[in-house]
Amino acid sequence: PPVKVGDRVQVVSCAGTVAHVGTTEFAPGSWVGVVLDEAVGKHDGAQHGVGAVADEASNADSDDDLADSGLEVVPAPSIRFRRAAVSAEALNPEESADWKPPVFEKSPEERRQLSEIIRTSPDSKLQIMFGAIDAETFHSVIDAMYLRAIAQGEKVIEEGDVGKEFFIVKSGHFDIFKRNKDSAEGGDVKVFEAGAGFAFGEIALLYNAPRTATVSATLPSEVWCLGRQSFRNLVVSSSEKQFQEYVEFLRGCEILAELSNAEVATLAEVCQEEEFEEDEAILEQGDKDSMMYIVRRGAAVACIRGDRGEVEVMQYKRGDVFGEIALLTGEPRKASVYAIGQTCCMCISREAFNRTLGPIHAILSRNIDKYQKYQDAIAQGSAHREHEVPDDLLSHQEADADADKSAVEVFEGGAGRQARKAHRKREPRDSAVAIDATAQAEAACAGPAVEGAAAGEEPKEPGGLKEKIAEDFRNPALVAPDEALAPAGCQLQVYGGLRLGEKFTADKTLLVRTQVDAAREELEETFAWRAPVVPFKDGITRIAVLCQKGQKAPSDPTPNQDNYFCFFVGSVQVCGVCDGHGPFGHLVSFRLVQTLPHFLTTSEHFGKDWPRAMKEAFLSAQADLVSFAQVHDINIDASGAAGTCLAFDGPRIHIAWIGDSGAMVASWNRRDSRLVFGTKDHKPELPEERERLEAAGSEVREVDEGSHRIYIRGTNFPGLTMSRAFGDTACAGVLQEPEYKEILCQPSDEYYAVIASDGIWEFIEYEQAVELSAKKLRLKGPRETVRFLVEASRKRWAYCCGDYCDDITAILVQWNYNDKEATHTTNHTLTARRHE
Repeated sequence: PPVKVGDRVQVVSCAGTVAHVGTTEFAPGSWVGVVLDEAVGKHDGAQHGVGAVADEASNADSDDDLADSGLEVVPAPSIRFRRAAVSAEALNPEESADWKPPVFEKSPEERRQLSEIIRTSPDSKLQIMFGAIDAETFHSVIDAMYLRAIAQGEKVIEEGDVGKEFFIVKSGHFDIFKRNKDSAEGGDVKVFEAGAGFAFGEIALLYNAPRTATVSATLPSEVWCLGRQSFRNLVVSSSEKQFQEYVEFLRGCEILAELSNAEVATLAEVCQEEEFEEDEAILEQGDKDSMMYIVRRGAAVACIRGDRGEVEVMQYKRGDVFGEIALLTGEPRKASVYAIGQTCCMCISREAFNRTLGPIHAILSRNIDKYQKYQDAIAQGSAHREHEVPDDLLSHQEADADADKSAVEVFEGGAGRQARKAHRKREPRDSAVAIDATAQAEAACAGPAVEGAAAGEEPKEPGGLKEKIAEDFRNPALVAPDEALAPAGCQLQVYGGLRLGEKFTADKTLLVRTQVDAAREELEETFAWRAPVVPFKDGITRIAVLCQKGQKAPSDPTPNQDNYFCFFVGSVQVCGVCDGHGPFGHLVSFRLVQTLPHFLTTSEHFGKDWPRAMKEAFLSAQADLVSFAQVHDINIDASGAAGTCLAFDGPRIHIAWIGDSGAMVASWNRRDSRLVFGTKDHKPELPEERERLEAAGSEVREVDEGSHRIYIRGTNFPGLTMSRAFGDTACAGVLQEPEYKEILCQPSDEYYAVIASDGIWEFIEYEQAVELSAKKLRLKGPRETVRFLVEASRKRWAYCCGDYCDDITAILVQWNYNDKEATHTTNHTLTARRHE
């Protein structure tokens, strides 16, 4: 049976207690850390008596899966080691004392280029391995690397060989192959590619292990090489030093004073470190998350917002803790905390604390008299755990907010203080309860009566737009889900429904087809399930969706014209946004969020040839829309939708888009937060777009500086702002063929995507979106991050456009979230808001 923290075990002939169960950064399988009763090993236990063993059965099951991703597979180490932050192989202090770092001569330009490759590489492994070392060590690493030319066809690594070097590609291209164990004919299977900036051979730096893949140059290439001994004595020693600093720092924290040395060491391994700028909000009043913070450098101030602005109530210095009540209760934050100057905090999530050390209330209860101030919160936390959701949902689903409101985060004193920065306002939400698709369809079709029609009277012929929309809502074919369009083989599908009479900021109606369980908290539903995810074998996919009504005018009768869809078939994840426009844009987008998934999943190319599958789905959805509009008398001359679809079919991300709804892919890694890719709007002023439109007979005019629109030649109709869109049949040359992009992911990549309507992208550029969201995603998760992006966008609309605000939709997908201490029964979660 699987072991857990606290179990008594035998390791060879030595008795001990399990102190750690989880995974490592670079090795597959389950790993167990055991504290032995008696010191063993060199120097009578100078290695702290902590060892780790690999679960051979787990490794056997996982090797082939991981090899398919292109990452070298690690066999069980043949030597005993103590756990370390980067390397699993212990350093020999005697050998390290005599070792001198080599220096290979380089020109100043070569040093600059190599440093730039490491710091800006799209390969996240480089950020993980080199991101935490200090400047002096980094310079020594640069000195120790040497350049090697590789001929086309040359094998720089061969499977089964002993590994001695690590490689960073300076120029050229390499294919990575794995022996095909499943085929009687044998042979090699290509599992990955590496171009300039990518790295391979990292396992040789960490373990005494033979190569598990063959790497061959497809072009004349150059690689920077680093020997295993150099890496171990430079990078690993730096990492171990940092780990010891974390341990010593945590020992000085009051709330952790009762932890044993082994428990502090375990906690140090799951801590995150984050930097905050002057006046940056570390946490905000009203947020719901479960992170505790400890000030490591700098200082912070807590403020409570009231009717007269913010009041300072507490200041924090090095070693002070705040946010600790969130670990006990999961309640919304009672105050905002801001950085004073450059500040660095250690961050510990409630999930990580509970999984490594057990419930925090049990830790505090060891010496409850010393922690009298936490007694209310301890009692509340204990009661909360009796009704707690499964562990694998803990970080995605907040605690019951109806518990005792007396627990606060221990704020004392303070004087009046002006607000330090603009804060987002919590918009009032209409209360809601869950309803299924059938009930929603009935409610949508009923709708409010047309003005002037008495009960029991036949409705009048629609006159203006408001009457026409109300009339449409009486037709189930227009506003109810079409069961004939359900995606084939789908485990879960969510998309937005239509509702008459929506008000500004109202949430979209949620329609669901599901074979997986859901947990509800207030207006939100969280779905959790398990499916294979390549190449992120142990990583979790977390998704959050938010779609809210804008305000075109006080009397605007149209429902929210944005819509979205997410569906999941096996290991394939597909998310999309359709941004409707024109009088009947809401009907167009509602039809598209059903037809696009349908045509994708019924395509013979689904999961095989994504460019063809997506192109066919987009064109088929347009053909269906035209036919649907003719049958139901919907004028789509000037009504249509932009559309963006993102599919994750590991290890690749596939994006197809038309119009001005867009998607970005970025890295959320702390040392590598950057934009990877962002779609570009299809605007009529682009040379290739304009040429096509004018050749087809349409006219492109500049109506304002930098703003172009499309018209029927010689008229002022319709004034379309995008050159590709669904619907919009009035203008010749408007295409529905999508632009396509493929992004290859590595097992170590910590990527996320934001798929959103123009309500987000109108005033937030992709680079700015990364700055706003990457850190928040690390600390608060997708749900709070997507809410923050929506509210940040709405503030910009208010500032630039007054009362006018577009509909706003955003889907955030976070890949490869990894709680190293957890053994999850699910590895996908999706959280979406519903409206009554």
